[in-house]
Amino acid sequence: MKRQSAKKCASAYKIKVLKISAVCALLVMLAVFITTPPDALARSIWRQTHIAPLATLLVPNDASLRFEIGNYYFGGGAYDVDRAQGYFEKALAIDPQTAGAHYQLARVYFIRGDFSTALDEINKELELHPDFKRSYYVRGLIYGYSKRYKEAEADFKEFLKWKPESWAGHNDLAWVYFMEGDYKNSAETAREGLKYVPNNVWLLNSLGVALLNDGKLAEAKKALTEALASADAMTPADWGRSYPGNNPSVYGDGLDAMRASIKRNLALITTKSAGVK
Repeated sequence: MKRQSAKKCASAYKIKVLKISAVCALLVMLAVFITTPPDALARSIWRQTHIAPLATLLVPNDASLRFEIGNYYFGGGAYDVDRAQGYFEKALAIDPQTAGAHYQLARVYFIRGDFSTALDEINKELELHPDFKRSYYVRGLIYGYSKRYKEAEADFKEFLKWKPESWAGHNDLAWVYFMEGDYKNSAETAREGLKYVPNNVWLLNSLGVALLNDGKLAEAKKALTEALASADAMTPADWGRSYPGNNPSVYGDGLDAMRASIKRNLALITTKSAGVK
């Protein structure tokens, strides 16, 4: 009986200790909650839980948090373009000067194919933040897809002045030259980009296509063969890293389409070479 009483006392003591520990932990949490600035607390809640309404409730006028949440939904952790757009717009409603918000909205409208609205947004970003040179790259894409090639050419060149090592800048400038029928400059631009990033599949493909259309079949075959080898070594995730803002569900299709395009051009070279005497 004494042993049982001792056990009961020990159990009761452990329960009391656990209760006291729980109360202490709760008090510590409350102390942290009370003493932590609302903006820091909101960011902590967001980054740990990704429950946006809970985080934004604490800081109803924090534009930068809305912008951070928008980036998260625009491929920074999840992919929901509608949500991303909504948070970028909320950031601007709170602070019309929010750096990057018009830039991101331009990208949202661009991937939706609304080039007119995308252009309006990127022009606003350039007006507010002219030193943010990445805007020239995005505007170059918008102009290029709108078939305003001379304007696209100028913007890609402006971007490359700031970031000459960018393979994407060289590749898209090469694409613009190609669309203008300037195969020589297209090939030279691709070659310039390859100095910075050898074996880049996009630049090799651009080089091969430019040479093919310029009638330089042997050089084109070499470039495209190297492009296909690089493409075959890629994963969908590798492909997707070059298209931030796109839905991850299309990465595999995009990579397959690129491989198929390179193979078609290699087959075309074979056909053309067979016809050359």
